[in-house]
Amino acid sequence: MIKPIKFCISTWAYAWTMAYLLYYVNNQKSVKWYSILACFVMIFENGVILVQAFRGKISHFNQSELVDGILYALMGVMIVWLTTATLVISIRFILQKTYAISQPFVLSIKIGLIMFVLFSFLGGYMSAINNHNIGGEIGQAGLPLLNWSTLFGDVRVAHFFGIHSLQVIPLFGYFVSIRFIDESKAKTYIWLASTLYLSFICFTMYQALDGMPLIRMD
Repeated sequence: MIKPIKFCISTWAYAWTMAYLLYYVNNQKSVKWYSILACFVMIFENGVILVQAFRGKISHFNQSELVDGILYALMGVMIVWLTTATLVISIRFILQKTYAISQPFVLSIKIGLIMFVLFSFLGGYMSAINNHNIGGEIGQAGLPLLNWSTLFGDVRVAHFFGIHSLQVIPLFGYFVSIRFIDESKAKTYIWLASTLYLSFICFTMYQALDGMPLIRMD
C-alpha cells in the first residue's frame, strides 16, 4: 500500500500547484479543459494503482497477465496524453504578452513548467526499458518509503526531483521576487538556483544510468 500513498501525495502536490500556477494563464478556457483532463487522468491512474495494490499486484511494469498489461498500457497512454497537454498549456503561458505577476516570478514558473514536462518523459523511458532499475531487477532492497534502490541505479530518483521542479523552482522564485526589488538581481538568483537544481537532477540521472544508487546500502 506504500505506492498508492506515495502517488496520492504526489497527485495532491501536482493538483494544488497547477491550480495555483494556471490561475495566471490568460486563456482560462484552455485551463478549464486542461483541468478536466488532469482530474480524469489522475483519478484513473490512482484508481488503477489502488486496485492493483488491493489485488496484491504491482501496477507498473506488470505484464504478467492480460488484465495487468492492459491496465499498465492504459496508464501509459493517459500520462502521455496529460504530459502533451501540459506542454501545450505551458507554451501558452510562456508566449503570453502580459502577466499579472512580477517578471522574476513569471520566469521561475516558466522554468518550473519546462523542467516538469522534460523530466516527465523519464516515465516513458522507464516504460520503454520496462524497469526503473539499471543493473538489477525490480523488488530488491530500497530506501524506506521511497523504495529507491540501494543496490543499483534507479531512474525514479531523477524522475522524482525532475517533476517536482514544478514546486521547487516557482516556490524559490516567489520568495526571491518578494525579497528583491531589483528584478534583474532576482532573475539572476532564479537562473542560478535553477541551474544548480538541474545539475543535481542530471547528476542523479548519470548515477542511475551508470548503475549507481543514490545511497548505497549493501
